[in-house]
Amino acid sequence: MTSASFPTGFLSAVAAAGYHAVQASRAKAYQWGMLKGRQAPIPVISVGNLLMGGSGKTPFVIRLAELLSGRGRKPAVVSRGYRGTNRSAYLAVGDGKSAEPLVPPSVSGDEPFLIARSLPNVPVLVGVKRIHPVLAAGREFGCDVVVLDDGFQHLPLRRNADIVLLTGREDRMFPLGGLREPFSALARADVAVLVGPAAEVPPEAAPYLREVPVFRCRHVPVALQNSDATRQPGELAGRDVVLVSGIASPDRFRRTAEDLGWQVRRHVAFPDHHVPTDRELERILADAGKAEVIVTEKDWVKLPERFRLSGRISSLRIAMVIDREDELLRVLDEFVRGVRAKHPVTDINMHSTK
Repeated sequence: MTSASFPTGFLSAVAAAGYHAVQASRAKAYQWGMLKGRQAPIPVISVGNLLMGGSGKTPFVIRLAELLSGRGRKPAVVSRGYRGTNRSAYLAVGDGKSAEPLVPPSVSGDEPFLIARSLPNVPVLVGVKRIHPVLAAGREFGCDVVVLDDGFQHLPLRRNADIVLLTGREDRMFPLGGLREPFSALARADVAVLVGPAAEVPPEAAPYLREVPVFRCRHVPVALQNSDATRQPGELAGRDVVLVSGIASPDRFRRTAEDLGWQVRRHVAFPDHHVPTDRELERILADAGKAEVIVTEKDWVKLPERFRLSGRISSLRIAMVIDREDELLRVLDEFVRGVRAKHPVTDINMHSTK
């Protein structure tokens, strides 16, 4: 380490330690009853992660809601509505009856919009204080279980079960790494799910998951869609493509494209939740030439209508496959019915920045 880099690294370590202490102290306050979490009148299953970024939560939430519906449950999905303009106590993005979302992604946030678009038969609600849309899910929509999107850190709302997704990329506390909570926060987890065929439980996480059931899921590309047609992703094998994404893990999008045999000429990777401007899109299309322009589903819903209707841009639809789905549903049903108690919370390490 050079003398010039030492101050930056030292300050980052100090910042990571401080961030760790704040997060751990907050969790302790709820564990010890100094801050009170609110119990919802219907069961709540949270889906979350430790990383400050994407780990596949949105497709997992969609698949879990589908599985619960298939088992005779009436689920709702509740989200914060990050980057959306909604400021009401709760907002219905999807009512479980309409073919299309009720509000645009600029109001709901891109991820709740995508969830509502993918689940027309499931109510999707947003609200900064998640208790309000959870109450509305039961009161207004007659739902009997809530899937809480990105809820692991939302401690003001008590959950019947906490599912945590792990990618194997979990490293150190922000800003030294990408963790928003220390590995010891996994003491609150009831179910762990490894995302991807090669993902493994990080060694630092293993002590907190000894008694926690561990499952695995993977993303599967299932269709290319645009205004004109739906095609199989394999049809672009060997052909030039330009990728455009505004997601937390753009490398995963590129790896998927390369695994499909696409020839990636360029990947325009915007920051997560970025809404591309007309000028940016026009430049991308001009530079692409004859290459196909492919975006993620999350980015497709944010495109201005004239670009979606142009026929020059397609979205790659991804499905989530969960291994041992029946066993996962059985475990979750035991949590919902109270047959299985939540994983007991142990002391959270207040010092390590891992």
